[in-house]
Amino acid sequence: MPKMQAIQPGYCAAIYIIPGTAPECCYIGVIEATDDFGILLNLVHWDDTIDMLGGYTESLFLPWCNVNSILVSTEKQPTRRFMADRAPKWKQNVESLFSEDKEITDK
Repeated sequence: MPKMQAIQPGYCAAIYIIPGTAPECCYIGVIEATDDFGILLNLVHWDDTIDMLGGYTESLFLPWCNVNSILVSTEKQPTRRFMADRAPKWKQNVESLFSEDKEITDK
């Protein structure tokens, strides 16, 4: 049986990175490419006015050593639900974890 690749180009993803390695701790977008070194993510958002992915912007390369966890939506899952609801909520949860960690280290 062929091995299925869990993270493929075209999948939507919310990627939580190790705090302190980039300005944000979580990025949402569409996976452009992966290799042995990391993942290339096109930073996009869900545009409610046109009810689809809006504004492809710059891409962000994240080395695997900086990736903490990834929430992935495959082609079998609804993109709208993931980009408009699940990924932003997950990002908020991750950011709250990050702020709690920062408060603990600041004390």
